[in-house]
Amino acid sequence: MKRPVKRVKTVMSMQGFRIEGYISVPEGVRASDFLNEQTQSFISVIDAKVYDWKGDFIEDKEFMAVNKERISWMAEI
Repeated sequence: MKRPVKRVKTVMSMQGFRIEGYISVPEGVRASDFLNEQTQSFISVIDAKVYDWKGDFIEDKEFMAVNKERISWMAEI
């Protein structure tokens, strides 16, 4: 049986970019715990908005796979 998930709106920063979008996190798990999980190298971001380091909008993406090792910080918004 699959574990229920919740969509969490997040903002994440990586060198040169900021990404806002939704990640799917298992119910009862914090986004930070999900980010620190070692079994997956990438995190799926849905309805992503990409900004440059100055905050200028670059593009919308329905789906992005982001390498977790490149993320400097992430916060729920």
